[in-house]
Amino acid sequence: MLLNNDEFLLALAELFVATRENGSVTVTLKRYNYEGVKQERQKKRAKTASNEEAMQLIVDRLSLNDTEYATLVRANTEKRKLSTLVAPSSLDVFLARYHGLLMVNAESIKKKDRLKKKKAA
Repeated sequence: MLLNNDEFLLALAELFVATRENGSVTVTLKRYNYEGVKQERQKKRAKTASNEEAMQLIVDRLSLNDTEYATLVRANTEKRKLSTLVAPSSLDVFLARYHGLLMVNAESIKKKDRLKKKKAA
């Protein structure tokens, strides 16, 4: 479900509270590319084209440009999926609020039990 940034952070806080005792929340951040259809076409062409043409398509796709991209943020549990699209201009504010939310809910993370190994003398 695509939410605006404020609604996403509120729903994410609810997910953290709901999974405090058991369960997990997976959060992913990735660059949102507006040209998804164009890339799919290039992939299909690369499969059918010769090796040189395929390599040129890959180089063209990976060439650096000054375009700013939005960030797609997804959070999901076993039963619920959330997502939001963060504009480049508001990314710093969003990440600051997200960081605060993580710090508040970091206490529920279980520490790994580490067994102390005796070193051989």
